[in-house]
Amino acid sequence: MDVKWFIAAGILIGIAGASLSVYHMNMNFALLSILGVFTLTNLMRAQAFKDRGLIREAKWMNRIAISFIVLFVIVFVVTIIL
Repeated sequence: MDVKWFIAAGILIGIAGASLSVYHMNMNFALLSILGVFTLTNLMRAQAFKDRGLIREAKWMNRIAISFIVLFVIVFVVTIIL
């Protein structure tokens, strides 16, 4: 199975998780889900840019995805500690 299918499934799960957590007023989990979705969409964009031969743009998208991963970890740690 292609990696893009796994990323797309992760995006759908993240969107569903964010929607349910907003409905249940759990904003910490909603933020974590949204950050996860942003990370996965940027990784998918980076792969699409790389496939088209746009290496510079792919590196840029990878850097943005890494920044969202860092934000995800920070929010996760703050949520667990506090």
